[in-house]
Amino acid sequence: MHMLTRICHNSADWWRPSGDAPRLEAAMAYVHKYGLGHEEWIFRSEWLIDGWRYAFLQGVNKNYTKLLKATQPFDGTLFTIQRDKHRRFVATIHDVECLSEEQAKNALKVFKRLGWYDRMVEEIRAVGGDESALGAVEWAKHVLNIRFRLENVERYAPETYADADAPIVSLKRYQLFEFEKYCLTEGEPRLQNKKGRTSLPDGRTFLRRGTSATICNPEHAHMQSQLMKELRAEYPRAKVTREQDFIDVSVQTDKELILFEIKSDLAPRTVIRHALGQILEYAYHPIRKHALPVQLVIVGRKPLSPLDVNYLELLRKQFKLPLTYRVVGL
Repeated sequence: MHMLTRICHNSADWWRPSGDAPRLEAAMAYVHKYGLGHEEWIFRSEWLIDGWRYAFLQGVNKNYTKLLKATQPFDGTLFTIQRDKHRRFVATIHDVECLSEEQAKNALKVFKRLGWYDRMVEEIRAVGGDESALGAVEWAKHVLNIRFRLENVERYAPETYADADAPIVSLKRYQLFEFEKYCLTEGEPRLQNKKGRTSLPDGRTFLRRGTSATICNPEHAHMQSQLMKELRAEYPRAKVTREQDFIDVSVQTDKELILFEIKSDLAPRTVIRHALGQILEYAYHPIRKHALPVQLVIVGRKPLSPLDVNYLELLRKQFKLPLTYRVVGL
């Protein structure tokens, strides 16, 4: 599912409120009234929880119940309306997850505990905005309603505009729209003026600000706890351990060592992608010594699709990997 949604104008690269968006909105618009849009921190790259960026999209806010019922990630292409009314494509974020009620509340608790929420309030005041809007339920039930991984963000060059006659030009509201309906012509995305360059890349473009120590999200902890309970029942005589040498969970029997790597992503293919490199290192890197034969288990929240099953079978047969997939729901 590929969706298209508008985000407010921001001259600070959506790292903090820039204060210029209200001047581009109608007098009765939320952004004009309160001086900010909740998505103005969406690319604040150092605010990570276990590798996830928790943020807000107004389009998701408008379609929250529907997305929550779907329990599937989506790809979201973001655009903004500039002063000259051109529709500028900002980024496509792959595998965006809509937060459940519990996830949204837990993430906000972490933001407040680490001082990130207070920083947001300070930055709203700095541009003359009204910080009371940040927790105003009548406008947005949650301060945070999505999460995604930074490596799934595809940014577009600043001059990437839609054609003047493209269907997207009719869109003004902060809602979710079908990408194919407004951005595809003859099967090709209409991301115009994204020219190739012969110059070396500007290092600042790709600079990621330093991150704090890793903070595990609640879903990972719940899955780890549930998995350990299940394994202790399945292997009553084995040693079930967590976080030994950074391995999420391991089971040591008389005959083998089973390593489990947990990822809380909704999409199983994404789970495999993020877990595979780690679990291979835990099993086979020379710095790790295992006296017993090793079995590898990737753990996700959702069952594999038929294509994912075929992919895992190929990894097992072609590369002779002792690899399986296990579902541990929330």
